[in-house]
Amino acid sequence: MAAFKARMLKKGLFEILGLEQYVERKLWELKRALVRSAPKAKKVKAKVKPAAKPPAADPLKKVLGLLDKHPRRQELIRAGKEKDQLLRSLVPLYLTRNLEMEVTSGLISRFWKKFGVSYAPPNAAKVLREHVGYARATKLGRQITPNGIKYVEAAVQRAA
Repeated sequence: MAAFKARMLKKGLFEILGLEQYVERKLWELKRALVRSAPKAKKVKAKVKPAAKPPAADPLKKVLGLLDKHPRRQELIRAGKEKDQLLRSLVPLYLTRNLEMEVTSGLISRFWKKFGVSYAPPNAAKVLREHVGYARATKLGRQITPNGIKYVEAAVQRAA
C-alpha cells in the first residue's frame, strides 16, 4: 500500500501528497498489462502515391522560344547587350506581352545569362520599380505597358 500524507490548507481544504504519483503508476501498469494481453496484429503500411503533377513548363525555355521565333531576334539581343538596364529588363517582358506568364527578375537575369550578359536580379527589379510607366505590376507579375513597347522598339531600330 502506498504511503500518503495529508496536510491541511487554508479554508478547511486538504492536500493529499503522493496521490498523483500513485494514480499515474497504476494507470501505467494497466496500460502495460493491456498491451501485453492484446493479440499481435500485423502492421500494414498503405502505399499512397502522391498525385502526379503535370511537368511544369520552364518559363525560361518559353521566353527563349519566343525570342527564336521573333523576326528581329538579333536586334533584340544586340540591344540588350548595351548598358541600358531598363531595356534589358523590358526585352523579356516585350517577348511575353501576349502571354499570361509571370516574368520575374530572376527569369530576366537567367535570360541574359544565356547571351553572356551579366545582369543581377536585384538590378532588374529595381529598374522596373524606379522607371514607372514602362511596366506595371499585376497579379501575374510584371507586364509591359505601351510605353515600354515603344521604348523597346525604338531601341531595336537603333540597334539595326
